[in-house]
Amino acid sequence: MPFRKLLRLALSIFVLALLWMRIARQWRYESGWWMTGTLTLSVLLLALVIFLVISIFRKPRNLRDEVPKHPLGLDS
Repeated sequence: MPFRKLLRLALSIFVLALLWMRIARQWRYESGWWMTGTLTLSVLLLALVIFLVISIFRKPRNLRDEVPKHPLGLDS
């Protein structure tokens, strides 16, 4: 697993946890705009985490050959 993807996944989960803890603590006292923005950001981060997990476990594609089989249409 590439280090960059793992780091991106860990940071996304960390920020998501911080947002959810703040929502849980202060949901009565914050304004509606702040709550809407926080919920939107947390949904986007959750989608990013799901995408990263799916892309980590996806099988790698086979690379195409760099040299064509029949260059310039010459079959013989």
